[in-house]
Amino acid sequence: MPKTRIGLDVGSTAVRAAELAEGSPPTVVRAAQVPLPAGAVENGEVREVEAVSEGLRELWTRGGFKSRKVWMGVGNQRVVVREIALPTMPEKELRQSLGFQVQEFIPMPVDEAVLDYHLIEELEIDGRQMLRLLLVAAQKAMVDTLVTSATNAKLEPVGLDLVPFAMVRAVGAAGAGMELERTGDEAVVDVGAHVTNIVVHAAGETRFVRILPSGGRDITVAIARGLTVDDEIAERLKRGEVVEESTATPEQALEIAMQRATQFVDEIRSSLEFYTAQTQGARIERLLISGGGSKLAGFIDIVRQRIPVTVEPGRVFSKVGSQLSLSEDAQAEAEPVLATAVGLAIPWSGS
Repeated sequence: MPKTRIGLDVGSTAVRAAELAEGSPPTVVRAAQVPLPAGAVENGEVREVEAVSEGLRELWTRGGFKSRKVWMGVGNQRVVVREIALPTMPEKELRQSLGFQVQEFIPMPVDEAVLDYHLIEELEIDGRQMLRLLLVAAQKAMVDTLVTSATNAKLEPVGLDLVPFAMVRAVGAAGAGMELERTGDEAVVDVGAHVTNIVVHAAGETRFVRILPSGGRDITVAIARGLTVDDEIAERLKRGEVVEESTATPEQALEIAMQRATQFVDEIRSSLEFYTAQTQGARIERLLISGGGSKLAGFIDIVRQRIPVTVEPGRVFSKVGSQLSLSEDAQAEAEPVLATAVGLAIPWSGS
């Protein structure tokens, strides 16, 4: 039997896992999700450990996963990603000295951070050989709480990744045995409930990461305030339901949702414009959209109107095989929310 890896996504509204069998491409053999109670995870951070652990126990029962070893991801405001340049040195020496060299680049003490990096390129600056890196610093307390929620559910975290990196593997145009020649960079935007992860890559090599503290939840809140209804009714109206308990209509909710979504898309556009302005010769050719927040009716149309590149939904199941028994409609419904878990289960290149 082929070996499998399990990616575990602890989201703001649900926990999701995908088990992939190795291969070229890898194949999803099991996947499941379990909703979380409100407040258990806020802004991408675990707030109620036991509530999350209970959700994970149910997830493993429901999903029938064959292992308890999991690869997890982080992507929230407790994570800092910075592009930096350091003198060229062997990898072992770089890892040993990283904490001493990067304090000036991160807004937290290095002894309170989990540090890692992604090598972009080697280059010469003013006659010196330098390494251009994406530095990743995650608050250690946040990571510890996330890991504890898994270990309390008798799971064994064996790897921790940045969610934007996982998104490139899940839906990006290169990676997982898939190579496409393009003339520009590709952006992947994963819209969650509270957090939106933006990543730009070139042929699978990450060039830029930004994490926004906003998502689908902001649109629900805008509807609730605009129509003076509670959040649960606002969420149902956002999904196009007629709610008997309220005189508000889905049409009214849609108008508010489109206004707030337009502002949100402009935030995404500003992030991408910052990247192209700061990176010589950079041009984004294509934008892929994923995440539960992207399922809002009309959202992708707004992205196409406001961001002048080719915009498409991220297609997880065009990158990986699937043994899931899903109808075409069910697969389309699951695809946006499974992307992170699938990406976490796909090995890094060369691993």
